[in-house]
Amino acid sequence: MATEPVKVTIRMFVVGFGDCFLLTFHYAPPLKDQSILIDFGSASGNADLKGIANEICQACNGKLYAVVATHRHGDHISGFSDKGGKNSPGAIIASCKPEVVIRPWTEDPKNSAKNAAARVYFDSLHSMHAYAQNVVDRAPQWRGPGGKPTLLEKLAGNNTENADAMRNLAEMGRTPPRFLAYGAPSGLENAKLLPGVKVRVLGPPTLEQQNLQKYGSHSDEYQVASKYWNLQGRAAASSRVKLFPGSPHYGKVIPTEMRWFVEHADAALKKNVLGIVKTLDDFLNNTSLILLFEARGKKLLFPGDAQMENWQWALSQDDVRELLHGVDVYKVGHHGSRGGTPRKLWSLFEHRRGRKLTTLLSTAAGVYERSADGKVPSANLLKELKQESSLKSTEKVRKTNRPIEIEIA
Repeated sequence: MATEPVKVTIRMFVVGFGDCFLLTFHYAPPLKDQSILIDFGSASGNADLKGIANEICQACNGKLYAVVATHRHGDHISGFSDKGGKNSPGAIIASCKPEVVIRPWTEDPKNSAKNAAARVYFDSLHSMHAYAQNVVDRAPQWRGPGGKPTLLEKLAGNNTENADAMRNLAEMGRTPPRFLAYGAPSGLENAKLLPGVKVRVLGPPTLEQQNLQKYGSHSDEYQVASKYWNLQGRAAASSRVKLFPGSPHYGKVIPTEMRWFVEHADAALKKNVLGIVKTLDDFLNNTSLILLFEARGKKLLFPGDAQMENWQWALSQDDVRELLHGVDVYKVGHHGSRGGTPRKLWSLFEHRRGRKLTTLLSTAAGVYERSADGKVPSANLLKELKQESSLKSTEKVRKTNRPIEIEIA
């Protein structure tokens, strides 16, 4: 009986700005190959998610061992929506009957009842989504007829609740979903079904380990956001006050002598709301699962969109830093943003020497332009990825259902 995979195949699907990875662990008979799908979403708007879902189904021979949803951003889970019925991407993935669905602890509804701090955390999370939905609803009024979606609208849309996808994820596993935090058993290790594979959970930390809200406590944007999330979230469903342009004079004739003031006041409001939505975007990124797979003596790191605030706890642990020295494959965090690959993390990867490190970058240029992080993907990070690793990127791949494949023998 085999005690480890004979090889591992990683498929990176071309979803534009988003993530979709299929890990297949191949075994000698009589054991069957096992496949784990990590995320399935896109923010680009032109990805063929149904076609990709069918490709995933074919690649895993109609059976998934597990599904991992690193966090609830649309560019990571929108493909799990089954809103379109049995032919929808989410229904196709569910038909592969995964044994279990893995999600971060921040998605576990039972956690909200643990203590007062947890309740505040989860109430804030729901209010954030309501706020983002309110921005999405109002943004078209602000950009006007025929106007293109702005960065604000794109970010807000990616931060809505994604209710259909979340419900489908909650129901599609053969066993109840597992909600994981740093150091928790992954639930993926299985001596009979997945022998020879170790899976470590390196993030996100729990509230007790490290308060995820702490990272922004010294930020002006965080201070603004903390005042608005609950107020605007509660008002989203019933308030008739428009966020955009934010003036009671919207749609009315403005006297000439007032136009300068109204226009500048509206511009200031837009800037503040964009700051709030960016803070929400960062907050949810830092709830990402960080998983380290070990098989055939190789280490494969999949950190979702985790940024430094998520990484801080893991990187403070001596044993984790030692593990990360030997990473062989790194799924580049947050589509190549500067904050997604902290310098402290990048410096640990010893296999950068001689470009023995393989990096996987699922991204698309021009979708997000963030003043805090610069362009995504970051030009400086791209330069280092190309110089110090063997980079596989979807950025310039034409629209296709065929994934980029990497084999580890």
